[in-house]
Amino acid sequence: MKNSRRILLKAYIKPDLHERIMSHAKRTRLSASRVVERVLETGKLPDQSLDQAVLRLLEINADQARLGNLLLKGMNETTDGHVVRQMQSLLREVRQTQQQIKACVAELKP
Repeated sequence: MKNSRRILLKAYIKPDLHERIMSHAKRTRLSASRVVERVLETGKLPDQSLDQAVLRLLEINADQARLGNLLLKGMNETTDGHVVRQMQSLLREVRQTQQQIKACVAELKP
């Protein structure tokens, strides 16, 4: 991905505003520049809880993928047709859940 060109901007702000920006930057583990940039882009401070929720959903999605892969492996190693059909049904449900998680992440991301 190509890096966008960034330009230095110097500004004089009130001490209390500077303190708020730096405090928020520390809490969210972002640079002060990124905090100010996000405020200007979105009109609000970055929400760390939203980022954490997205990360948790992505972790759950990865767990679902591992479960699906185990089901596929089990289907390949099983000769009982009834068990394979049950595993196929479970695999469909896992994949549907993954799609729902991906849709939730897409809605949450700004």
